[in-house]
Amino acid sequence: APPSAAPSASARPEGAGHACLVPHGAGNERRHGLVSVGDRPTGVVAVWLPGLNQRPCRAALTRGSADVARRLAKDIGAAPKWPSGNFNCPNDDGAGARLYFQRSGSTLADLADIRLSGCRGVDAPGRSARWMTERLFHDLASIEPVAWRPR
Repeated sequence: APPSAAPSASARPEGAGHACLVPHGAGNERRHGLVSVGDRPTGVVAVWLPGLNQRPCRAALTRGSADVARRLAKDIGAAPKWPSGNFNCPNDDGAGARLYFQRSGSTLADLADIRLSGCRGVDAPGRSARWMTERLFHDLASIEPVAWRPR
């Protein structure tokens, strides 16, 4: 179920900086198909997870309309499967967004975890990952908290 408030975050010394951490569920389930979102979501709740050294060290919560949710769901469904093999990724500071796609007449939601740094991708419990597309990245910016926008 989507949260009604952003989870608390805490800073912990790590290497040369402070890791800004938000509790996250385990991802060790068996995989069944690709990350997907059900047809016609009625809205989306996004929990924005801070990255390493982010100030303030705080998660944020935003909401999107049915139109935004449908656009994001379509973007996720069109994203290619995560590639196999070995490859190098940019620095991963742990920043991400956890999207809860709401359904009509239900308190349950479809979940998609967006990795916004490093090898950007889309994950969900029990599903195989997808690659982040520029379209998804662009559409996600429409519900990004003001504090996260580039200055």
